[in-house]
Amino acid sequence: MIRLPYDFNSIEEKWLRKWAENKIFEPKPSGKKFLLTVPWPYCNGALHIGHGRTYTIGDIVARYKRMKGLNVLYPMGFHISGTPILAFSKKIENGDQATISLYRSYLELYGDDPSKVSEFSVPSNIAAYFSERIINDFMNMGFSIDWTRKFTSGEPIYNKFVEWQFRTLQKMKLIKRGDYPLLYSAEEGNPVGEDDILEGDTDKVSIVQYTGVFFYVGKDILLASTLRPETLDGVTNIFLNPEAHYCRVNIKGQSFIVSKRSYEKLKYQRDAEFVEDVDVSDYFHKKAKEPLYSREIPILPAKFVDPDIGTGIDYSVPAHSIWDHVALLDIGEKVDYIRVIELEGKGVDIEEIRKKFGITGLDDREKLSEATKYVYEQEYYHGKIIKGKFSGYNVKDAKDKIIGDMIEMGIAFPVYETSRKAETREGNPVIVAVIKNQWFIDYSIEEWKEKVRDLVETMELRPDNLKNQFLQTVDWIRERPCARRRGLGTELPMEKGWVIESLSDSTIYTVVYTIIPFLRRMKFEEIDDDLFDYIFFGNADLSGKSDVTKREAEGARREFLYWYPVDLRHTSYPHISNHLTFYLFNHVAIFPRNEWPVGISTGGMVISEGQKMSKSKGNVYPLLTIKRKYGADLFRMYLASNADVWYDVDWRTSEVENYLKKLERFYSLLEEARSVEGEPDERDLWLVSRMIDRILKSSASYDAMKIRDATIDLFFNALNDIRELENFAGKVRTLRAVRKFAKEWALSLSPVMPFVSEEIYSMYGGKGFASLQPYPVMENPYKKHEEEWNFVESLVEDFRSITKVSNMKPRRLTISTAEEWKWKLLEESKTRDIRSLMKAADPEQREYLAKLVKRRDFPYHVRDEDAVIKKYADDLSRYLNVEIILSKEPEHAKKSVPGRPAIILE
Repeated sequence: MIRLPYDFNSIEEKWLRKWAENKIFEPKPSGKKFLLTVPWPYCNGALHIGHGRTYTIGDIVARYKRMKGLNVLYPMGFHISGTPILAFSKKIENGDQATISLYRSYLELYGDDPSKVSEFSVPSNIAAYFSERIINDFMNMGFSIDWTRKFTSGEPIYNKFVEWQFRTLQKMKLIKRGDYPLLYSAEEGNPVGEDDILEGDTDKVSIVQYTGVFFYVGKDILLASTLRPETLDGVTNIFLNPEAHYCRVNIKGQSFIVSKRSYEKLKYQRDAEFVEDVDVSDYFHKKAKEPLYSREIPILPAKFVDPDIGTGIDYSVPAHSIWDHVALLDIGEKVDYIRVIELEGKGVDIEEIRKKFGITGLDDREKLSEATKYVYEQEYYHGKIIKGKFSGYNVKDAKDKIIGDMIEMGIAFPVYETSRKAETREGNPVIVAVIKNQWFIDYSIEEWKEKVRDLVETMELRPDNLKNQFLQTVDWIRERPCARRRGLGTELPMEKGWVIESLSDSTIYTVVYTIIPFLRRMKFEEIDDDLFDYIFFGNADLSGKSDVTKREAEGARREFLYWYPVDLRHTSYPHISNHLTFYLFNHVAIFPRNEWPVGISTGGMVISEGQKMSKSKGNVYPLLTIKRKYGADLFRMYLASNADVWYDVDWRTSEVENYLKKLERFYSLLEEARSVEGEPDERDLWLVSRMIDRILKSSASYDAMKIRDATIDLFFNALNDIRELENFAGKVRTLRAVRKFAKEWALSLSPVMPFVSEEIYSMYGGKGFASLQPYPVMENPYKKHEEEWNFVESLVEDFRSITKVSNMKPRRLTISTAEEWKWKLLEESKTRDIRSLMKAADPEQREYLAKLVKRRDFPYHVRDEDAVIKKYADDLSRYLNVEIILSKEPEHAKKSVPGRPAIILE
């Protein structure tokens, strides 16, 4: 535990109470507005920093926008849909000791009775408990969230809203049914989404389509899976894993050989009937007929074949596969390589690729994977097919045609696989299943896509590369399953027994923030589609509603029209490929253009000690622990200054402790400065000038969401300036200068460290709350003093450079400024041709003019350098521990130029 010389926790508690008493975060609709939203967290465990669930940057933006005179709505709710909470609840019910121990630790952390863990066997109890703890944690962190707008995705009012949304989409013919491949848990009997998969929100799992190609061995078909069906003309052999289990299955009357694990997944994709296990050794060194020309090729053993990927059978194309090439070298088999693809008239030399990547054998798996990616990208984007039916086609243009042609010929069918091995939050494997009569939202409709592209083109997106990422996602996104048979959430209104999945019931939830207080005051039974049509479109008849509902509906419509659209949605970048893109599609479909989202920004994740957070690594920090150990302001400042908004933040304890020392220095400086009497010395007003510039510059940084730049400049660079003045002029003079801008300094840092800023603002007589004051706008009458100081700084730098090189310890510093004629020629050279000046110049002047030709931008800060040296002579003498002499001797002045006096050390 760090010892806190200043009781920052008491300061934070003090201002939390005052904020709560005055309800300062509840906006009133009037004037210019700003609606900022953040992703609503899942209540599936204690809240940790990282995992996309710390919204410090959003809070900084919200506070700053208030200070700029905007009426800000910064709300948050709780998304409890899907299976995450259900999974934890079921584990507790089933007596899973690891989960019970985890949740007991959460109860102990919050000071509650650990025996109450049994209550978490009811999913709604998990949601209720952690939503309240999250609210408290976020309040303790100083987040300026309007909690009067909170709701959960499991409450009946929200269910009615989602039902309206889905009936609206169905009327537009955007919801359909069909057979569709989905991520699936066989053990749980249900499709799974990103939020149901362990680490699915940060390490995406997608569906990969392999092509299962038929190779004939007697009455059997070896079903070989491939991601590169365009290379089939170059097949030389089949690989089977000699240590894997294989079996015979019947699919539509045909006998197929696949790995046993493949069958366990394949049966969820098509009607596959298990027949019997087979001995894989019976097939080695037999011949199989490839399906295009009936060429006979050998079947060979290869341990690198993963029986858990695809069908567990690979067809070998060593001219285009580094794995196949190295495998053949490994077993000493020689086959004739068949080249199918060429690049610019020549093929990839697979042996040269092996050497280039330093691959010595099949154990070099990482290098093999890198080389595979390299070969694939080269051939896919730049390759041309030179053999077979599609000869002359570019690979990227022909691939889908080749797959379709093979399926039509009856020599292949699709085999679906996950992009990585994954498991659900309940610990069960994730596979791909083809679900019949699945409900889905059809995001493949081109007319709909085009409207979303138009929206993306007009949005304010940060960082800048978001635009391309969104456009790419819009291009590839297709049908999205939108319902499942189990989970928390809203029942699908079109068919009983289906629950809308978690990434489909949270696409336009931001609109509910604007109207939820009004919905709660209505008669629940009167909340229906007509009511939502009236609130959002103004085109429904409410004559059958009660006076209470009609009155609240009027208020809800006014509130919606005032706050919407969303000015800024801040979330984490993994959401681009799903949640955020669905957000855009659904807004475009349902709302008029003037209510479409205005801006989106994405932030990085929080990692810990250079590693991804994991309880097994012991590097996870609950927010409550952060609050108790470090305090909110320190936490906020660290996150704000550690990295730009768009990048990951690395929480390092040693750095945090160093930050604490700086925060203590900041507070102690301002506390001491309050009690120092007298006006700042004229020599020290450069500090005031520089601080005014930092405050103004940081306003632009905040505007651009360059929070890190603002924090570093306002806090760290400002503290460096103060230390520089203190070393040069002493503490008392420094404190007098600091007092000159103390209140404005506190206000400028209020978005980042709100509690300490409130305390300092109050300490210096500020009225009201710092959080609600305008951002400081200051005139700067002290630029002249800053320019003089810059000149003095340059003298000090020259002195230190010379003493460092010469290793001198001088007793006397003689300074000789430039003669007047040098200043005159410098000024004339800016408006006259130097060659004409040369003609009228004497030799010494020509030498000086020659220097001007080489360097026309002699920097100088002040014109009367002698006066500045005299003003600072005592300070310089004390600071450098030398006698200061201002010399006008010609031999000294000869080497001086404007802005760079000659200095002589003795």
